[in-house]
Amino acid sequence: MSAPLIPSITALILLSSDGSRLSSKYYSQFMLHPNGPNSPETLALRTAFEKQLHKKSRGKNGEIEILTIDSTTACYVQTSDLKIFLTSPSTESELVLSYVLEGFYSALQMVLHNQVDKRTVLDNLELLMLLIDELSDGGRILETNPQNLAERVLMKQPGEAGEGTPIGELTIGQAFNQIAGQAREQIIANMQN
Repeated sequence: MSAPLIPSITALILLSSDGSRLSSKYYSQFMLHPNGPNSPETLALRTAFEKQLHKKSRGKNGEIEILTIDSTTACYVQTSDLKIFLTSPSTESELVLSYVLEGFYSALQMVLHNQVDKRTVLDNLELLMLLIDELSDGGRILETNPQNLAERVLMKQPGEAGEGTPIGELTIGQAFNQIAGQAREQIIANMQN
């Protein structure tokens, strides 16, 4: 019996502009030392791989680029201070990989209100992790439609407006930002009176 024709990825990695890891999700046995996923050897393998990715990536902001390291294909997009990489075996279609990254990046823009930068990503890390989980399961691609991904992460029904969401249904980061915004508006209103 042949393997199903479901596209898969081996890793999703976010690096800052200086090459340091902001977040990563590795799947299956990719960059895994025999001593286990939490061993210092695995960490060293993954860090070295990430340094190679950073060193070889020299694209323009917002444009999806493709590069190859050993037998791994990496598709990436960068912003002013952030690089997002999707990796897969070299047997995977580059076109499919770029399509998956485009969907992920567009969904991330929707979720973060077009502010895809290092600070915003770190402030909303829980949304990033939910988005990664909605994108793939064990490396198998589940969804590529950015609108569907964003709605699932934000727990909205299709087409539902974002304003007026009860605070109990928000993530911790969203609730904090909403409360801070309301407090700021109240302070400004009190100062004008």
